[in-house]
Amino acid sequence: MFYLVANALIYRRYVVLSNRPPHHILLLLFFLSATSLAFSLSWKLEHQWWSLPVLGGVLIMGTAVFHHMVPSSRLQLEWSVPLMPWPAVISIFLNVFLMTTLKLLSFKRFGIWASLIVLFYLVYGVHSTYRAEEMERVGENGVSVNPAVSQDTKVDIQQL
Repeated sequence: MFYLVANALIYRRYVVLSNRPPHHILLLLFFLSATSLAFSLSWKLEHQWWSLPVLGGVLIMGTAVFHHMVPSSRLQLEWSVPLMPWPAVISIFLNVFLMTTLKLLSFKRFGIWASLIVLFYLVYGVHSTYRAEEMERVGENGVSVNPAVSQDTKVDIQQL
């Protein structure tokens, strides 16, 4: 989950808020994930001794080049993260590293948990979202806010 949040933070910061084309950022996110995965697998498989510093250096240098090419001082944003994109890159690296240390049983448990959450959302969340939309159409005093809503669709707020 935190892996996705870190990726989304970089994407939102450098694509959505700055109106840049997404292909460079998507390439950076793929590079970060692939390098982190290669480092983690090299660590786990106890590959050549030189691969760990090389892959770590490539990850750091790639982030430094990106940080230099797209400085955050050019972006006038309403929100910011200090030292961006370094915290998100560290999060991506650590989460990939931790995911490679998990056993298959953990991924099976996560799949079951994710399925239950999706089922809960489909059963409860969709219905609640529909009710919230209905309540938005009807004002607090029972008068329709949207003139396109007919008298038959009005819901008494006190009954809810």
